[in-house]
Amino acid sequence: MSDKQIQEWKEKIQSRYGEESNLYEYLFSTMDNFYYRYIETTQDKNLKTSEIGDQTWGARSTENSMVDALRLTNPIAKKGIIELAKSTPKSMNPSVKYELSANVKDLKSQKGEIHLSGIIDWGFPEYNDESKRFKKTVQFRYSELSQFRKELALKLEEVCEAFL
Repeated sequence: MSDKQIQEWKEKIQSRYGEESNLYEYLFSTMDNFYYRYIETTQDKNLKTSEIGDQTWGARSTENSMVDALRLTNPIAKKGIIELAKSTPKSMNPSVKYELSANVKDLKSQKGEIHLSGIIDWGFPEYNDESKRFKKTVQFRYSELSQFRKELALKLEEVCEAFL
């Protein structure tokens, strides 16, 4: 690409995504595309991004099937889920919770910082035991709009490795 083509491309992106609301819209729609592949369960389908904390957006789901939860290859989570399945009677309906979230520190067209997190929680029934939770966090910093557009999905893919 010539310098002129690169400049025209940057101007086109700036005009389309330059406003903060458009950046959030792009972030949310990109995250929505990841839920189906990584945290959607038979119980929780068609997940959409919503506010789940202070400057934090994402989605949560619950897996009630221990068989499906054990399909994870994440060794830390798998070991915990096996222990949950062994120690909790089926009649208690044990479950595993998943979360994919973005904590927005700064979101502007010129620069930004987003902390992306993927969480697997097998701390049934209260889900408040940190030792029964696997969390992967990726810090995503960008210094121009084209970098945001190009790298957001890659960073989400990296954090979603937790759910494999």
